[in-house]
Amino acid sequence: MSTTVDTAVETIYFKGTMGFAPNLLATIVNFSLLVHPENHTVSGTVTINVGTDKKSYTGKVSGTVYSTGLGDIVRVLSLKGSIPSDNKLTPLQFPFEANMALKADWNGEGGFTFQGKHEEKVPVNGHIFNL
Repeated sequence: MSTTVDTAVETIYFKGTMGFAPNLLATIVNFSLLVHPENHTVSGTVTINVGTDKKSYTGKVSGTVYSTGLGDIVRVLSLKGSIPSDNKLTPLQFPFEANMALKADWNGEGGFTFQGKHEEKVPVNGHIFNL
């Protein structure tokens, strides 16, 4: 008698926004992430739209995801990355950090830091696709 072992690793495509979208002056983070729950890793890209100066910044991020047992929050996710400046003459890298507390439907709230500004308790709206 032979036994088989399932070695498939689940990968989840998580796409959404973080921030107060109805406010035109708010900073909005659009994210597109690959989540690997088995090894607790996250990687992907973010586009940060800074409402006060109407600029967009796009860069790569990576981080971790962990399950929780905290009421209706079923997972927490953290991201870090260096987002390049849009100015070609001064190639600056802006640090970016974010965290999300997500419910079973992958929506929740979070916070982020970018260009010296810190936002906390902003809504996270996302959709997932299993790959």
